[in-house]
This record gives sequence, structure tokens and C-alpha cells, in this order.
Amino acid sequence: MCALGERLKAAREAQGVSLEEAARRLALRKTLLEALEECRFDRLPEPALAKGYLRRYALLLGLDPDPLLALYPGEAPQPPPPPSKPFPWWAVVGVAAVLLLLGGLVFWLSRPKAPPVVELPPPPPALPARHVLEVRTEPPGARAYLDGFYLGQTPLRTPPLEGGRRLLRLEAPGYEPVEEEISLDKDLALRYALKPLPQPQPQAQPQAPAPEGRLLLRLEGRSWLRVTTLDGKRLYEGIPEVGSTLDFPLPVEVRAGNPQAVVVVLGGKEERMGNEPRPVTRRFP
Repeated sequence: MCALGERLKAAREAQGVSLEEAARRLALRKTLLEALEECRFDRLPEPALAKGYLRRYALLLGLDPDPLLALYPGEAPQPPPPPSKPFPWWAVVGVAAVLLLLGGLVFWLSRPKAPPVVELPPPPPALPARHVLEVRTEPPGARAYLDGFYLGQTPLRTPPLEGGRRLLRLEAPGYEPVEEEISLDKDLALRYALKPLPQPQPQAQPQAPAPEGRLLLRLEGRSWLRVTTLDGKRLYEGIPEVGSTLDFPLPVEVRAGNPQAVVVVLGGKEERMGNEPRPVTRRFP
């Protein structure tokens, strides 16, 4: 895998986004995104179109597309033409004689002809309409993403954006995330009242073993967490305060964006969620 594919894949996995979800958001085939991440440029269309896909994918993952476009291989340069050699004098005389004969023949055989029909190239496609998006939340300070690209914290007002069907997501610690598909066919001003998440009670003694049938998660650093039941019911999603401890009944499934910062306390034993800085999902029956 080349540096271009490694950056794309690492950014996608750090956000917990699958290839299927990324392809759905971009309205592209999954095989195109796989070819970009695996640096299989022979499976991509012409460079101009492939670079457009790369730019959209980078923006979806919140990456600067220009450094990634610089890593995309270009077309092989054409070798310079060999230097021309001067004709000998006798060859120049012979060529001149042949040109005179051909010129006379063309003069006698030429006939008036209708002017050639010149086909004009089709006009360039019209640029898509662009509109301003304004987002406010109660309480303010939520992080706003459009098609996975970070816009800023609310309240915010964007510069004109390309119109169409877009996916808006709002996240705030301690509140349920909001995800909604919007139609940006005009200037929009949106307001959202965020719903607080049920906050688990922190343990008075984080070092104490977890009660039988329960799981404790202690945050020793900053990490995004999502905790669900095994059948998919969401119990918690957000970024807890560093030093806090969360308590959940078993069985659960836990996904951590930074597993090195999360300590699992289960049955009197402690262990890290993971030893590498990449998202990890674990089940605790």
C-alpha cells in the first residue's frame, strides 16, 4: 500500500466509517474507494476523473486534498524527439522538384468546393448552484459535519456550498448526535435542540472492581466512545471527560476511537481496550 492509500484508510478508520458508508455518502461505487486505498490506479478511470473522486473522498474524511493529489501518479512523460539532421544538397533539389510537380498537378485538378462544416464543441456544463448554510443549536458549541467534512462549531454560517442532497451531522459531548439528510437547493437556516444523553454515574473509587455482571470504562485520555447492547441498542455515544468512569450492564459492545486511553475493568481485572492508536470494537458477553 502506498502513502496515499495509507492516509485515506487511516483517516476513515479513525472516524469509524466503513467503506460502504463512505461510498453511500459520496454516491460512488465501493470498488472505486477500495482502488484508491489500495493504490490500484489501473482499476480507476482516467486521471482527471480519478483525481475528482480523490478530492471528494479527502473532503469527506476531513483531509486537505492538495497534498493527496500531489501523491497521485501522473502520466508518463513523452521522450523528446530525436534531433533532426540536415538534408544533403542533392536531396533538397530533388524535394523541390517533386513539390513543383505536385503543385502544378494540384493547380490543374483543383475545383471549387463547399466550405467544410465545422462542428462546434458542446458548451461546458453549467456550474452547480451554491447556497449558504446556517446552523444553530441549543445549547451552542456542537461540532457540525457536512458529508463527513468538519464545518466548525455552532452557531455557524458557511460560505456558499455546492447544492444538492447533503448529510449534516451534529455532535456535542453529553448529547445525542443529530444526523439528517438536507436538501441544499436554497440558502438554509437550521435550528436544533439537542437531547441530553443519560449520564452514567461515575464511581466514587475508580480502582474498585466492577460489580458482578457490569462493565466499567475508565478514561485516562481523550477518546470517542460508543456503547451498545449486542442487538444494537445505543447506551452511550460521545467523548467523556478525562478521568471519568462509565458503568454499563453486561452484555455490551464497545467501540473506542482511541483505545489506548480507555481502561476496561471487568471481574476485578483491568486491561486496555487496545494498544494501537486506531479504532477498536470489542464485545463483552
